[in-house]
Amino acid sequence: MSLAFFLLSGVTAVYLAAFVFFLREFLSAETKSTSWASRLIELGFLIHTLLIFTQTFTLSDKLSSQFHLPVTTLGEASGFFAWSLAFVYLILLRQLKMETFGLILTPALVLFLIPAFFPFQVNPASLIHFHDTYFLLHILSAFFSYASFALSFIAALLYLALDRALKQKTSASFYHKLLSLDDLEHFIFRTIFLGFFLLGIAILSGAFWSKSAFGTFLLREPKSFASLLTWAVYLVIIYLHGILMRKGRRMVLMSLGAFVLVLFTFLGTSIFQTGLHVGIR
Repeated sequence: MSLAFFLLSGVTAVYLAAFVFFLREFLSAETKSTSWASRLIELGFLIHTLLIFTQTFTLSDKLSSQFHLPVTTLGEASGFFAWSLAFVYLILLRQLKMETFGLILTPALVLFLIPAFFPFQVNPASLIHFHDTYFLLHILSAFFSYASFALSFIAALLYLALDRALKQKTSASFYHKLLSLDDLEHFIFRTIFLGFFLLGIAILSGAFWSKSAFGTFLLREPKSFASLLTWAVYLVIIYLHGILMRKGRRMVLMSLGAFVLVLFTFLGTSIFQTGLHVGIR
């Protein structure tokens, strides 16, 4: 058993255990000052970080480079996205963390870790750019932006579920530990702003990398144009919410619709099977 497989199994088990504890705490009537679920998800993130470090610097005769971020196959990219979700939630959004949010986040982390257990063929040609600083910044900011938008999507689903329950006057017992609609809306648009900012960095760094590597600021690829469209759509949402002060259910629904573009940018553009972004998610 390799070290990477051992760490991958360990982090998956810890995230599953965190989900069990989150579920117990959510269903419990008691409010505990110390959350074992939160401790477990933090432990899982530390193990996950060690896994990413191991995969990044693993020496292999099959690869043309000794250093590469683990994003060159579907399995690697899925596992790295899970780490990005945990990083954004635990580090970048530390002040906005919601205890009950982990009940949704932990199974999502496990779901994205599953493809990492399966072998996928690595395209050696996709590894030659990892020495470029702009390229590394492009990859990291892109994954973190997608993770931020995914967190806003999860919060938006919680918002709609709570809004519907309140309108139908459903028993409050199931929702007694959720945040208020205002707090959820605040979380949704804070994560959207973070994702928008990071996606902007990804687009700019990608443009500078493309210029240095290929002599043009814009690669004529589906993912490049989809990224620009996604950024523009979220710019409109931020303008409506932050400048025109539009709030409530309608804006939350708009954010859900915008996330469809994120999914298309992250996964859907690969169906065209053309360009550099096919080798690198």
